[in-house]
Amino acid sequence: MEGTVVFSGLRAAARIEAQISEKKPDGSIGKTVPVVKETFIGRESCDLTYPQDMLLSPRHASVSVRDGKLVLKDLNSQNGSFIRQRQDSEISPGDIFLLGRELFRFVTQSLDESANKEQPIEGTMVWSVPKLQKGPLTSKLEHIKLNGEVVAEFKLDKPETTLGRTTGDLVFKDDPYMSGTHARIVAQPGRFLLQDLRSRNGVYRRVRSEIELIDGDEFFMGEQLFHVDLKGGG
Repeated sequence: MEGTVVFSGLRAAARIEAQISEKKPDGSIGKTVPVVKETFIGRESCDLTYPQDMLLSPRHASVSVRDGKLVLKDLNSQNGSFIRQRQDSEISPGDIFLLGRELFRFVTQSLDESANKEQPIEGTMVWSVPKLQKGPLTSKLEHIKLNGEVVAEFKLDKPETTLGRTTGDLVFKDDPYMSGTHARIVAQPGRFLLQDLRSRNGVYRRVRSEIELIDGDEFFMGEQLFHVDLKGGG
C-alpha cells in the first residue's frame, strides 16, 4: 500500500568499544581495563579493587555497556560517585557537587509554600523541589562533610554567586585544589545553573543513580580517578 513503511528487520544497538583507565595525581595513566561486561569498582573483590581506599564501599559502582551506551551506576555507595561536569548544567534541590576539596549541597524552597505550611515537629525546615509559577524562591548552599553533616550555610540571594580560593562571593583560601576563581551559580527564572570557570581541577557532580558516559569523561569515587575512552556508538 502507498505510504506504508517497509519493515527491514530489527536493528541491533550500535557496538561500542570502551575502556576506563586510572588517572594518577600527576596526570599519568595507570591500569586500563576494557569494559566487556559489567565492570565493578570497590574496596573488595571487584574488577578494579582498592583495598587501602577506606572511602570506597566494598562494591561501590559499576561501568557497563547497555543498549549501545556506556553507563556508570552508583551501587548505593556510602560516599557516592562523581563525574566531571563538561558544560554549564542545571542543578536541582539535593544535588551535591565538589569544588577542589569542598563539598556542597544545593537546597531551595518556595517562599509562598513555606509561609503556608504547618511547621514540622521541633521546628525542622522542610525543603522541597521548586515549582514554577508559584512565587519567589529562596535558595542556599550547604557546605557539607562526606557524611552529609552541614559545616556552613550560604544564602544564594544574588543573580550570580562566584566561588573560588582567592576571588568570589564565597572564598575558601585554605583549599589548594580550588582555583582562584573556580565556579559560579547563576539564578535564572525557575532554575539555577552551575558553571565551571575554567578551573584547573574541574567541577564534579555526584551521580544520583546512574549516568551515561561519553568519550573523554572523567569520574571518581573514593580516592580513585578514572578516564573514559570510547569508540563507536551513535
